[in-house]
Amino acid sequence: MKQVKITIEGTIQICEYASTEEEFYDTFYMTLGWHTVDALYVDDNEDENLIKKKGKYVKVGDYFHDLFSEEGDHPLPVEVHLRETHGGDRFSYTINLEDDEEFDIKKVQLVKSNNEIECCPYFILARHILYDGKEIVVNEEDEYLRTGIDGRYYSEYVIYYFVND
Repeated sequence: MKQVKITIEGTIQICEYASTEEEFYDTFYMTLGWHTVDALYVDDNEDENLIKKKGKYVKVGDYFHDLFSEEGDHPLPVEVHLRETHGGDRFSYTINLEDDEEFDIKKVQLVKSNNEIECCPYFILARHILYDGKEIVVNEEDEYLRTGIDGRYYSEYVIYYFVND
């Protein structure tokens, strides 16, 4: 078994959310997305930015639908707080390949929510990427997952419906 490390660099968008039925700061959940993706490196080779060589985005129409589900903890309407970081954020992902399998940058794909909610119509998921159709989860727990927006400047929205319904 061999491993290939993918590092993505850009600006993170922090999305905190909670049903309006609940007290926000007592019950909110958080998800992270890429506001911008500036670079993609393979095996820490920062001399070669491969962002334009990766595979196409995979668009999904159910990411926020699942987060804001009637069966879940945060059904609509949902209060959403969004904040972008200052950039330079990095997440890494480890792809496991068979010893005889060649790595193909075209098989690396980012997942993008396709126009589900108006406040972030094309939310690029940071928690995982795809390689050859398989989900590859982010390696590290990041400071944003521990602290979130933490009361700092953010934009606030209430989501009553999904745009793509």
